[in-house]
Amino acid sequence: MKKLLIVVDYQKDFVNGSLGFKEAEDLDEYLASLIDQYHQNKDDVIFTFDTHQNNYLETQEGKNLPIEHCIKNSDGWELYGKVNTAKKEYDICIEKTTFGSLELGNYLKGKAYSQNMLIL
Repeated sequence: MKKLLIVVDYQKDFVNGSLGFKEAEDLDEYLASLIDQYHQNKDDVIFTFDTHQNNYLETQEGKNLPIEHCIKNSDGWELYGKVNTAKKEYDICIEKTTFGSLELGNYLKGKAYSQNMLIL
């Protein structure tokens, strides 16, 4: 049975950008090696992208967290470092405008993965 790795919002703005922190940078090499391991085993990898538009500061979230981040197609929206290069074109990428993701839940519904699903 396949395993699944979900890499949640490991984007530049959350690592070394507007909402970043040093400890997030320290995870890069480990996460990239884990992604490579899942690829080698022909297991699935999903990446989620926190995704906002240019009007972020005008949104409800932007009014409560007035720090622009993860603006779609900006440098800060991209995956960080080695994780970005470990991502393959066949990996599943899900953009989400809020913390939760109905699209991710719908994708996982009915899928059979081993109980070793790992969410980072």
